Amino acid sequence: MSAGILPGMESIVVNGLKTAYHAGGLGPKPLLFVHGWASSGRMWLRSMWAFRHEYRMWAIDLPGCGASASPDMAWRSIERYTDHLAAFCEALDIRPYAVIGHSMGGRIAFDFARRYPDRVEKLVAISPALTGRLGYNLDLLLVGGLVGSAMKFLRRLWPIATAETMSLYWAPKYLGSEAVKRTTTDMRRVSWETATGSLRAMVRQDFSPKLAEVPHPTLLIHGQRDYTVPPDDSRIASRRLSDSQILELRGVHHQPTDEAQGQTLDAMRSFLANGRSGQA
Repeated sequence: MSAGILPGMESIVVNGLKTAYHAGGLGPKPLLFVHGWASSGRMWLRSMWAFRHEYRMWAIDLPGCGASASPDMAWRSIERYTDHLAAFCEALDIRPYAVIGHSMGGRIAFDFARRYPDRVEKLVAISPALTGRLGYNLDLLLVGGLVGSAMKFLRRLWPIATAETMSLYWAPKYLGSEAVKRTTTDMRRVSWETATGSLRAMVRQDFSPKLAEVPHPTLLIHGQRDYTVPPDDSRIASRRLSDSQILELRGVHHQPTDEAQGQTLDAMRSFLANGRSGQA
């Protein structure tokens, strides 16, 4: 890693795809951050700043997101995202002490630990999307007999959904002005193919039965008012994982890193240092 203590933007070619990432920190242990759907590694910059003296850190832009190149529609599956993450780690010689994922990134973190168990010691899953269920029954539109019509509808909707008039839906004011700007900018950089392809990858499979294959110590964090991914996804994980703690945040929605920064960072710091969240 060429970056110093401040998170800097870099890129590398992985599996033929330009892959962008933020890197920084001077601590002894490595952390790998994985963002969620239609987001980017920028969502982790505050966390990276908070941990800059304790860890070395990388926050990847997944293919098709942020400044990374976009693969074709057929490429997108959770397993391919996971394999790309593993290849990214191999290319940069990263053996993460912990993988920290949000939403779809939480699912990828669990899949990474399940299929590459010797490459990571701990997991932090924030609002993880595990069962394939989404708020407003959106998952039902993306599977089954209506999928063709749903995809055509979403293709027409995407330019409208990322326009200024819809920004408050995708990035509500309770996130704070900085997070609203980041979230809407990230979504506008994502193509329709990436948005719908990665969404379908999340909903077409219930990952929760595979959680029993993940022995790694895990911290689960979710907002009790999450209307994007049901809070029950985290609760199911806490019952099926062999070594986990769970932190439920009152009044918080889908993005604890923005809505409850202090509580989220404190829980992560304690868990990473001691193996206990101190608040579960």
